[in-house]
Amino acid sequence: MPRPKFYRDPVHLQIRYDAVDLARAFPAEGDAGLRIGWLVRKLVDCPEFQRLRHIRQNGLTNLVFHGAEHSRFAHSMGVAHLAREMYAGIERNSDAPANADHKVMTCVAALLHDVGHGPFSHTLEEILKEHGVEFDHEIMTQRIIEEDDSAISTTLKSADPALPTQIVYYIDKKRRREAKQDEHWRYRLVSSQLDADRLDYLLRDALFAGMKGGFDLSRLLDSLQELDGKRIAVDRGSIVTVEAYLVTLDQMYRAVYYHHATRAASVLLSSTMRRAFELHRRGDPSIFPPEGRTGIHPLQALAERGQAIALHQYMRLGEFQVWSLIESWKHHPDAVLSDLAGRLLCRRLFKTIDVDAAQRRSLNELEEHARSLTKKLLGHVDDATVGYYVSVDEPGRTSYKQYDWRSEWPDESIWLVGEGPDPRPIEDNPQSRIVAALKETKYFHRLVFPEEIRASLLSEKKPLLKKLQGGKG
Repeated sequence: MPRPKFYRDPVHLQIRYDAVDLARAFPAEGDAGLRIGWLVRKLVDCPEFQRLRHIRQNGLTNLVFHGAEHSRFAHSMGVAHLAREMYAGIERNSDAPANADHKVMTCVAALLHDVGHGPFSHTLEEILKEHGVEFDHEIMTQRIIEEDDSAISTTLKSADPALPTQIVYYIDKKRRREAKQDEHWRYRLVSSQLDADRLDYLLRDALFAGMKGGFDLSRLLDSLQELDGKRIAVDRGSIVTVEAYLVTLDQMYRAVYYHHATRAASVLLSSTMRRAFELHRRGDPSIFPPEGRTGIHPLQALAERGQAIALHQYMRLGEFQVWSLIESWKHHPDAVLSDLAGRLLCRRLFKTIDVDAAQRRSLNELEEHARSLTKKLLGHVDDATVGYYVSVDEPGRTSYKQYDWRSEWPDESIWLVGEGPDPRPIEDNPQSRIVAALKETKYFHRLVFPEEIRASLLSEKKPLLKKLQGGKG
């Protein structure tokens, strides 16, 4: 007799799915739990989903926070669990009739939302775009869900031929609009400012980065409601819990995702990959050794074709393959590529200095001096290659995106409902000074440069550095 399936999770502890007989066809009718259990267990075993075990959740963050070794696989399992819990909470707290089909689709979409990510996730995506290669992991996710040569697509179609398209609607707003799909709050559980994705990665990333604090997840789940059938909302009495969630989000970006060494590692990886891609474009055959039936390394196929890469090639691409290439590049005759790869492998990261981007003239002067020092102290670096070593890192994000009534998508805000005024965005609550502070965009500009020039740069440009870091001048 089939038994329930349990997945032990370090964040959510025991994740349970109902007992189903996987040897039988998909239970198209009846309880949503049986259908979710059948689909989740089948989908998890698909090669495309198993590939996520070989992609870290946070790129190179593990070079700074050594415990951050967790994978996109683990995160996706957590997101599916939370989406199911969030859906159940809204059902309990709302008058909307239960819809088993919607619940099944929401849980499956949450499970598959990251299946299109490549090695180093967002970092590689940025590198490809900088190199003029069209690539979007969400496009790859849609292809894996819909194309016939994907086991995930085959599994979904075996349950319902229309299911892949329905799942893609959760990922692509434009497709929903073109298909004239009614907006529904279930889509917000997979993508919004308060979705299962963010809730899981905040808790999971904080745990493995060794960060204490957080927010009351149980209270938040119990406070969820639906608003006008299109949005998710939170009971006004739980505003403190929402604020704690938003503060945690902001702190994780400041302390972990935008940590100076984390960003320095990402810049070093970017420089290494850009140099390799450049040499490949010049015709260097040693960058990507031929392999497999096609004779083309999967990273070469990605660098040349971007999101048009054949799925069977993309599915062969994990982080271990890229690290293997980086190790070989360490011994490459090109001095720049060899040096960059060696720095990355041995964790000799670039250094950074916080700078005020508004002081553009002073920043340009500092950057030019850093380039001059780099060419002077690193004999293999010249005018053509110094850009691999010195740059200005300009990551930026909005900690809280406030509601814009002009937007065609009503998901810009976290909405408050319950006793008191009519439903309103949390940023309009006069008691929430925290949200008022978070809704401004935060920019973390840094000058990135090799460690070898740090002492000279700091000693020779003290007045300029003081001006750039003081924000006045």
